[in-house]
Amino acid sequence: MEESFSIRWDEDEVETEGPIIGVPIRPQPGILRIIGSVLVIGGLLALLSGASNIWTGMADGPTDPAMYEPVALQLQAAGEDITSEEIAAYYDAIAEKGYYEVLGTLETCAGVLLIVSGVLLFRCRSYGIRIGLTGGSLLLIDAVAGLYFLRSVEAPSAMLSLTLNILQVLITSCGLFCTALPLLPLVLSGAREALDPNLKNSSLVTLDESE
Repeated sequence: MEESFSIRWDEDEVETEGPIIGVPIRPQPGILRIIGSVLVIGGLLALLSGASNIWTGMADGPTDPAMYEPVALQLQAAGEDITSEEIAAYYDAIAEKGYYEVLGTLETCAGVLLIVSGVLLFRCRSYGIRIGLTGGSLLLIDAVAGLYFLRSVEAPSAMLSLTLNILQVLITSCGLFCTALPLLPLVLSGAREALDPNLKNSSLVTLDESE
C-alpha cells in the first residue's frame, strides 16, 4: 500500500498576527505652557504697539518735523534727497486716512486675545486655541491694512517706502506665527492629550459610575 506524502513549504503556513499593543500617549502639559507663554509675550508686544498707535492717532495738530530729523539724516546718508518736513508731511497724510486708529484698534484687540489665549493654553484649556487663532488673524488683517494705508499715499523717498514695506512684512510674519502657534497643540499628540484634563477626568468618572 503506497503512502501519499506532501511537502509543506514555509510560505504555505498561515501567518498569525500577534495582538497589536497600543502605546498610550503621555500628556505633556509643559508644551502647552511653553506655547501659552510665547503667546502672552506676543500679545503684550501687540498690545503695546496698538496702544502706541492709538496714542499717536489721538495727537492734535501736525507732526513736529524735529521728531523725524534722525530718520532724515540716515536717509540723506544713504543718498536720498529728503527732509524731515517731508517725512512729517507723509505721516500726517496717512494719519488723516485713519492709519493709526485702524492699526491701533486691530493690534490692541489682537494683543488682548493673544494674552487670553496664552493664559488659557497655559492652564491646558482648549478654548485658547480658537481665541489664539482669532488674535493671530487680526494681526494678519492689521498687516494688510497697514500695507494698504502705506500704498495709498506716495512716499517722499524710495528708501523710506522700502523700510516701511519691510516693517509690514515683519508684522505679517508675526501674524502668521501667532496664527499657527495655537494650532500646535492639535498637531503634537502629547500636548493634545494634555488639553482639558478636568473634562477627561470627569468623563472617566461618569463611565465608571455607569458600569
